[in-house]
Amino acid sequence: MHAEVLVLRLIHILSGITWVGSGIFTSIFLVPALGSSPAVMGQVMAGLQQRRFFLVQQVVAALSILSGLRLIWIDSKGFSASYWDTPMGNTLGMGALAAIIAAVLSFGVGRPAMLRAGAIAASVAASADAAEKARLTKDLDKLRKRGTIASALAVGFGILAASAMAVARYI
Repeated sequence: MHAEVLVLRLIHILSGITWVGSGIFTSIFLVPALGSSPAVMGQVMAGLQQRRFFLVQQVVAALSILSGLRLIWIDSKGFSASYWDTPMGNTLGMGALAAIIAAVLSFGVGRPAMLRAGAIAASVAASADAAEKARLTKDLDKLRKRGTIASALAVGFGILAASAMAVARYI
């Protein structure tokens, strides 16, 4: 059991760092930097997709959530009701919920919007028709806004989850 907990904690912490850290970098630095150039944004998103960045993000998110659930299962002795009445159990539960919400926002809302935005940005760069460019740019702006809001919320919930995990044992 001890070895399992150590391996699970290692997986949980490293995958959580990777997931939340990449989300912070992407939403605070990368996407705003690329926002001024739709053509470059399309190229970068295509490059990230070719390197399977989005798949890796989903895998590390799943590893983080699943290893965390197994750790809670072990620590709570099978999700016993009395565990959730403790301050630590409440904090870990809120952190787990925040992580799940972050995953849904990130992979269910933000990622699809940003992928579509990347494809439209490439179309904007390739389009010669001014009216078509204007229509595509309007669609691109909507998708960027949706993706940006979802990403910001996902990062916020990810930070909340990581914070809860960091302090739960001391509450």
